[in-house]
Amino acid sequence: MSLSRLELDGLGSPADIAARIHELEPGLPPQFGLEDLCRKLDIEAITEVATNGYEAALLMHPDKAFGSIVVAKGRSLQRRRFSIGHELGHFLIPTHMPRPGEPFECSLTDLQMVDTREKDRRRRIEAEANRFAAALLMPPRTVRRSIVYLKPDLAEVLRLAREFGVSKEAMARTYVEIQHVPIAVLVLQQGRLARVYRHPDMPWIEKRIGDMAPSDSIAKGPMLKPGELSDIDDCDPGTWFDDRGAARTEQLTEQCLGQANGFAMLLLHAKLVDG
Repeated sequence: MSLSRLELDGLGSPADIAARIHELEPGLPPQFGLEDLCRKLDIEAITEVATNGYEAALLMHPDKAFGSIVVAKGRSLQRRRFSIGHELGHFLIPTHMPRPGEPFECSLTDLQMVDTREKDRRRRIEAEANRFAAALLMPPRTVRRSIVYLKPDLAEVLRLAREFGVSKEAMARTYVEIQHVPIAVLVLQQGRLARVYRHPDMPWIEKRIGDMAPSDSIAKGPMLKPGELSDIDDCDPGTWFDDRGAARTEQLTEQCLGQANGFAMLLLHAKLVDG
């Protein structure tokens, strides 16, 4: 069988559609060419335009007979690849339809949606398109086979991001999901919590989006240069967890990565009492 949209018929789950594509195109390298793949799936063109109005857009026939993808010019290769994957997801997921006469125009915020259980339809379908793009560009099995370090480490996230041609944050999300141990990756901006990617077994992070990092976290220490990694240090579980979560945690470690423009990434790894 060769890759075509007919071979995807009947699939609705973003992860299932992406997995089927990899079944039909076995042996794709980590940084496979998206343009050829899109053509096989009836995306007739991928173009770049100078715009600040959106990151990417999908134009398509009302019945999804064919489509084209537009990407904002001047973006990094990593963002461009994820944006194309996101719009391809909108095209292939059967329930994704824009309002009549309007294209899908997706912002950077849309490309960061992760909750596929959102009640708001727009937010939900953006999260589903992101789920598809992640599964397409970072197939869980392939990423898991590529892991070298036995313990969670942001150095591994950096290496995998380079290997698969995706952003560090996109790889961090996938890295958290495929782990068999409780971890979380927190994205901080100017010391404030911006986004949280948390393994289901990880105790709940007490801090909310917009809160400052706790004073006894390494994230509040000397600012790291972009690309600079801290050591992995022990941390009091009560720094991030409530009393119940702290009581369940035998050991908590932190590791920080400095990023540009005041951003930082923090890896938390918990060893649970009952784990």
